[in-house]
Amino acid sequence: MEKPTAPVPGDEPSDSADEGKSPKDSLPDFEEADDGVVDRHMEADDLPRKVGLLVAEGRDFGPHQANPFALAGLIKHYAATVYAIAIRGMQPGEWPAPPGVAALEIASAHVEFVSAEDEALRLDGFDASPAVLAAQRVGDLMEAEGDELVELARSVGPRATRAYRQLLKAIGESDKATVSWAAADREPATVSSTQAARAFRALDREGESESDEFTVLGHLSMADADVNRFKLKLFKGAPRPPQLKRKRVVHGTYEDPVGVLLTEHGLWNKDVEAEIHVERERAETVATPRDPTFVLVSVREAAAPVGKGRSPMPGSISLDLGE
Repeated sequence: MEKPTAPVPGDEPSDSADEGKSPKDSLPDFEEADDGVVDRHMEADDLPRKVGLLVAEGRDFGPHQANPFALAGLIKHYAATVYAIAIRGMQPGEWPAPPGVAALEIASAHVEFVSAEDEALRLDGFDASPAVLAAQRVGDLMEAEGDELVELARSVGPRATRAYRQLLKAIGESDKATVSWAAADREPATVSSTQAARAFRALDREGESESDEFTVLGHLSMADADVNRFKLKLFKGAPRPPQLKRKRVVHGTYEDPVGVLLTEHGLWNKDVEAEIHVERERAETVATPRDPTFVLVSVREAAAPVGKGRSPMPGSISLDLGE
């Protein structure tokens, strides 16, 4: 890529000079090299590794008033999003490493993303490497809006959606920015600060909520007395509802009366049977459901041994405040 002509001291950038131009005009076309590898006139050592090209324009990214913190955040969030999507697309035996940056020019910012050195890159359609497919999916996300964006975000998973949401926030908070992303074998996808802010709101909106209550066995301890936080370590092998199948520990809150009774009856640091109220977002109504919230509403000391090697508990005490 040819380097831009250095600005003459004292000269100010002209808005009219860029009139009618977009970052797409600044993007060199991907070309097919003789060996079938997508090329953009990079050095030979980098040819097999390139997954995408980022171009950012605007006051924060230009040669005269570049904001290094804004640019660093933009690069970080792009890399995090590509990586998070690549993890979901890996094949058995593959482990995609975070993408790296091969070259950087401040003239509008041009950033070349490449795969990790130890990742074998494949560019063949559906059999392409996770990093390549992830870079392409980022472009799909940038082009989507509204409900289509929410559906696509669900398909890449919560981790990738959170990373992409941070990317949108970084673009949306940049001063009059326009950002283009050209994944290998794809046309550039472009968003402005305004479009990014709108997409961020779509992915950050709250979904419909639902609630439930369940009873589980575990070891109760106080996580933070100042804000009424509890910690319940669930016993392995004990019955539990489907929403807790993957959880080992439940963190949540309790009301003051529950805390008083727990202290009076000495149930902290004891094996207990706990009734817990949970509030969560319905997955089908939001791009990335927020973590559920748990509230301890009823507790009693376990009346029988819980787990191998535990001695019997003397009786039980119910702290059900709902009656």
